[in-house]
Amino acid sequence: MKRKFLVNVLSLSLLVFITSCIGNSVDESNTEINESGEDVHAPMTSTTEEVSQEDHGGMITKDSFDKVIAGNKLTMVDFYTTWCGPCKMMAPFVQQIKVENADIVNVIQVDAEAQLDIASRYNIQGYPTLIFFKGGQIVFEALGGRGKSDLLDLVNKYK
Repeated sequence: MKRKFLVNVLSLSLLVFITSCIGNSVDESNTEINESGEDVHAPMTSTTEEVSQEDHGGMITKDSFDKVIAGNKLTMVDFYTTWCGPCKMMAPFVQQIKVENADIVNVIQVDAEAQLDIASRYNIQGYPTLIFFKGGQIVFEALGGRGKSDLLDLVNKYK
């Protein structure tokens, strides 16, 4: 039993390490953020007037978060951490979805460790976790990094 547990822990550690390595090798041409030297997880805001992370020192508040997810427009929330390799790998794709599809989806990133009050509501089990909301209800939830085409497919499916 102890040996099986150790093998599982080592396997998981190896998977996390490999995923982090893959995330670090993402082609910089996929994002302007890397080319300009900015943090790949710079806070992002919804396209609605109701939420502005810049107004709150770069962090979304509980109230503004609740207002955005309650709307009829699809909202994609990326729960991430700053140390997460897959989160860093996915960040440019999340940013591209935000910019290119602002007419059909609000996009919010929540640093799950910095904003425990928001993240704890959804029993986040790992990072990144994506949750799509519409009308205040969860319409889709997934754990793990995804590519741009997968994110776009989900946006189009739930819009």
